[in-house]
Amino acid sequence: MKKVAIIGAGQLGSRHLQGIAQSSIKIDIEVVEPFESSRKRAEERYYEVQNRDNVNSIKFFEAVEELSATLDLVIIATSADVRFKIIDELAKNKKVKNLILEKVLFQKIEEYYQTEKLLDESGIKCWVNHPRRMFPVYKQLKTLLEGSKQVSYNFQGGDWGIGCNALHFIDHLAYLVDSNNIELETKCLDPKIYNSKRSGYIEFNGLLNGKIDNHTFSLYSNSTYSPMILTIVSDKLIANIDEENGKIDLKLRENNWKSESLEEKIVYYQSELSNKIVTDVLVDNNLILPTYSEAMSLHIPFIRSLLEHMNKIENKEHKICPIT
Repeated sequence: MKKVAIIGAGQLGSRHLQGIAQSSIKIDIEVVEPFESSRKRAEERYYEVQNRDNVNSIKFFEAVEELSATLDLVIIATSADVRFKIIDELAKNKKVKNLILEKVLFQKIEEYYQTEKLLDESGIKCWVNHPRRMFPVYKQLKTLLEGSKQVSYNFQGGDWGIGCNALHFIDHLAYLVDSNNIELETKCLDPKIYNSKRSGYIEFNGLLNGKIDNHTFSLYSNSTYSPMILTIVSDKLIANIDEENGKIDLKLRENNWKSESLEEKIVYYQSELSNKIVTDVLVDNNLILPTYSEAMSLHIPFIRSLLEHMNKIENKEHKICPIT
């Protein structure tokens, strides 16, 4: 019987719980959530799942120390500010075989290196949950892009939050082009720090530019809502992707750039993905999500760039970038 734990059962963590409840292998589930209201909501969402046949047991705890001594897979779905403390506690007091982390990984640069050392010393295999890699339509798109000389990746819309979400798109491009060699440019970000929708955190808007090898990207977030569109252009294809409505306008060089309109499911909820994560890690040992080291090579330049932007605006030397 495999033991799977979730630490942090808020909005995202409770969706992970719904996903692993549908596991195709026999598992015991343990959930850590210090807030009673969140534990109750997570439990309600768990019992909303009809197909829980392979769950042998489920237990809810208030603290990490209550978890079993040995855990086959742990998903940490807390906010970024407490994530390192939890990893440190796990690595020093529990035997964890596999670990899934949510983004943004950490708010302090030094915690990336401290975590890297902890993972190496404890032998924990670790991945970061950038789920677009798991979407079938993007697996197909990656195949179509193979051999492209240069890819231009552009995502734009309003009120989606660069601080909270830009790394998902940066990782998406890194996946499509098989590289993590990133450069970032923040001079076109708004010269203002915004309050996040989540209390105690900040947000960034404006235009974030960069490149991965010779592949370029631009990510634009207006401070007020507008529809979002993803455009991917190369010498092999042009794709205009409306994720929200499941629509793709695709033109392929091999089809003489004839326009083809597709309507299919693009975005999958976490509750639809976490059961596959369990199988991919514990059965197939083949998970498409980025490893910790791969994600780290993108996250550190991102956090460093936002810190420099903050420091320039506020004329201070911030060491913590309070995004999550």
